[in-house]
Amino acid sequence: MARTRNDSYDVVEAAIQAMPSVSTKRMFGAEAFFTSGRMFAFLFEDAIVLKLPESDRQDALDTRLARPFLTSERAPFGRWVEAPFKGSEGASRAIRLAAAAHALAQSPLHDGPRKRRPALTRRAIARRSPQS
Repeated sequence: MARTRNDSYDVVEAAIQAMPSVSTKRMFGAEAFFTSGRMFAFLFEDAIVLKLPESDRQDALDTRLARPFLTSERAPFGRWVEAPFKGSEGASRAIRLAAAAHALAQSPLHDGPRKRRPALTRRAIARRSPQS
């Protein structure tokens, strides 16, 4: 039986969707939030995962409001952090962190999604090889 979402989840989700230019997509078994084509947060039942500006990230880690987000037991997901939230105080904190992540994603100085180089074809590899 699926667990139901709590009130804090609904409050945080509504606040994020009210931010400018936010779209959503289901990813990682959770609701992911995007702005300017960049994912900035996603929600689980009792936690928010965010990509924060470095100063906010370090502060959240130092004060133990968040921990590094791990994709497996010891593999961090880039510089993303996970912050649990329960109750109105936790929801307020999650909304403040989400606003900082949203601002970072909209920043033109933020490098955005990685641009992948096209895969080399055999013909291109042959042209790059030194002739004997």
